[in-house]
Amino acid sequence: MTTATDWDLYYASVPHTARLSRRYTTRVLVDAIRKFVKPRMALVEIGGANSCFVESIVAAVDPGSYDVIDTNEYGLSLLAGRDAGRLVIGAHCQSVLGMSYSRPADLVFSVGLVEHFEAADTRKAVLAHFDALDAGGVVLITFPTPTLLYRVARKAIEMAGMWKFPDERPLEPGEVLAAVRERGDVLFEKILWPLVLTQYLVVARKR
Repeated sequence: MTTATDWDLYYASVPHTARLSRRYTTRVLVDAIRKFVKPRMALVEIGGANSCFVESIVAAVDPGSYDVIDTNEYGLSLLAGRDAGRLVIGAHCQSVLGMSYSRPADLVFSVGLVEHFEAADTRKAVLAHFDALDAGGVVLITFPTPTLLYRVARKAIEMAGMWKFPDERPLEPGEVLAAVRERGDVLFEKILWPLVLTQYLVVARKR
């Protein structure tokens, strides 16, 4: 069995390189939200304990609400202790595989979540995004994809003993898109090359 990522350790000491990559990811998220979602939306971030996006998204798009769902109590406590804690309507300690979120959202998104499961649970995690959406709502998911650049960069980080995500499973886009298309229509997709550890972005609207 693959060792699970130690998220307490990660949140306690986020690598400097992650801080740099988040700036680019934040710009991508904000651009996508502005393009595909109406103003004053109800927004849900799954896997967003100690979210690094909430302040920037709230400042840029002024959502009507912003909820965070995650299993990591330590990360959620860090979020509550930041200024972001006053912006988040609800912090829910729940697994994406067993959510009981009952307030349908206009946008549900996750960054770096669905790749931490085996294939069957990755599909369940993707479909859970749609379960939290109102009709016609938008799902936005990013996940690592095994380009040559990703494989070379990850190998170098592993050899240096600095890789912190033992259960990360880089996903071919087709695996995630197949699950997305069970519930929604794809609006946009692209590879985020500047991250080096390349991520794939998919945006879809719930049918």
